[in-house]
Amino acid sequence: MKHNRLAIAALAPVLILVGCSTPLERRQASGGFDYLEQPEPTPLVVPAGLDAPRLSREFDIPKLGDNAERDVVGPRLDVRPPLQVLPLAPGTRLQDGVDSVTVLVESNQDDIDLAQEIHETLLKFLDDKSINVARDDGGVIVTDWIENEEVIGRSWFRDKVYQIRQRYEFDTVVKDHGRSGSITIELVDHEEGLDGVDDSIVLTDADRRRYAIDMLNNAIAYMNFERQQRQATQELLNGRGIKTELGFDSDENTAFVAEASFDQVWRRMDKVLPLLGFQVRDLDQQLATYFVDYEPDGGFWASLWGDNDELPLEEGPYQIRLEPMGERTAITLMDNEANPLPTETVTQMYNRFAELLQKESRDLQ
Repeated sequence: MKHNRLAIAALAPVLILVGCSTPLERRQASGGFDYLEQPEPTPLVVPAGLDAPRLSREFDIPKLGDNAERDVVGPRLDVRPPLQVLPLAPGTRLQDGVDSVTVLVESNQDDIDLAQEIHETLLKFLDDKSINVARDDGGVIVTDWIENEEVIGRSWFRDKVYQIRQRYEFDTVVKDHGRSGSITIELVDHEEGLDGVDDSIVLTDADRRRYAIDMLNNAIAYMNFERQQRQATQELLNGRGIKTELGFDSDENTAFVAEASFDQVWRRMDKVLPLLGFQVRDLDQQLATYFVDYEPDGGFWASLWGDNDELPLEEGPYQIRLEPMGERTAITLMDNEANPLPTETVTQMYNRFAELLQKESRDLQ
């Protein structure tokens, strides 16, 4: 028993010393800081009558500039390599000549409000990281305290815990045209210390910038994930077959009514129309209209079955207008003067339109 007690007694100091370095120590150069106590070197004195030796200035340490932080030396000097803002999400890029932690964001989908997308993405990112929001003014989001704890030493009695607490502010600006904007981030509060807040630890501007860049990169990485997921979903929807039925547009004209959004139908028409013998000569999404020429000899159906299976149309120019109707889209066929085609003609064309729209996108190649 005596031997066991001695072993435990000898082991206890070791256990107290075992642990990791603190986050503050990881920023510092390894080794000591005795160089701070070194006196200034004295200039070489050359006796009279002797020539001074030739000295190289290659390794001279340059003088500090006027804006240098002269107290950032020794343990306060961060030796880690700098972080860079990484605009990895689609539609993001750096702003030239700006020193703030800012990334520019451009809209990559016309049907999505950019300001709303950025705001909702930031809130979802913070929620995903279990970070509470202290203030949300739409364009400005301020986080609650974000606490991180790390056990850096263990003993028989208690753990030594290093704590870092921070709060960040996200500032979002979207230009009036709504197609581009920016996200700027700032570290607004910071506390850290071993077993409590150490008021002697004061962050440099470089420290604050490093923390802000790390948080912004995480937010942009989340935006990248969100945009890629949305793009994959949209591509899946665009590739699916679209069910269509005979119905009416808002003006009570006979039309094809597709069970899909305007954007899906608009993209699909670009593939379907040439297969029916329509050559697209112009299109205007603002007017929601395709301007086409009907050439029956060039269509998929004519090449497959011959002239007896052409559409009941005369060769010439036509217009095809799309109209969003909630989650559905009306397709109205018109002559070159924007007059709706007769109900009988539209009805005779329905089966061929419906069959092609029902096909998946890959089968329309």
